[in-house]
Amino acid sequence: MLLAAVGCGNGDNAGPDLSTPPSNVRWEPFQGVALPHTDQGPARESDGAATGFDHSPPGAAVAAITHTVRLSVATDSQWPKVVAAEVLPGPGKDEWVVRLLLSITGPASPEYAPRLLGYKITGYTDERSTVDVYTEYSDSSMAVNHTVVEWFGDDWRLRLPDPDSTEPAVDAIDELPSDIVILEAPK
Repeated sequence: MLLAAVGCGNGDNAGPDLSTPPSNVRWEPFQGVALPHTDQGPARESDGAATGFDHSPPGAAVAAITHTVRLSVATDSQWPKVVAAEVLPGPGKDEWVVRLLLSITGPASPEYAPRLLGYKITGYTDERSTVDVYTEYSDSSMAVNHTVVEWFGDDWRLRLPDPDSTEPAVDAIDELPSDIVILEAPK
């Protein structure tokens, strides 16, 4: 009788809803790019680094967006703090630090700054989330940035692609998929 009871359950193991949007979204500029600030994070900002994201699908998505943009546009003085607080250790981080020869001293010019359109979580566990981030540029072109965040310590951190990976990190797109979570930055 015990064996039969052990195999029974309510069958409600569907997991979290990956299409649940973040709540209380407000937009704040970082180096000329509008970034979401939500109830799911970031809770803290210091010297350019944003931390304190909920351990949830919306928290992972907002972290992926925030970390990707901040890493891309942080000034020279902010960059070390952003890398230390927002990026996971590993070969991708090591390669990024060695290859980075770009100096950023001011905000992104509006004609080059991406505008966030939305995201889609393509995989989620409590330890790792894959998030496709959709953006538009001033010439009306669009792209999808394939990101990975992992739960590290008490926060989501960005996993930069392995230098040996042959998968593209960014793809140009002609139209948005119909199943993304709309998180559109103001124009």
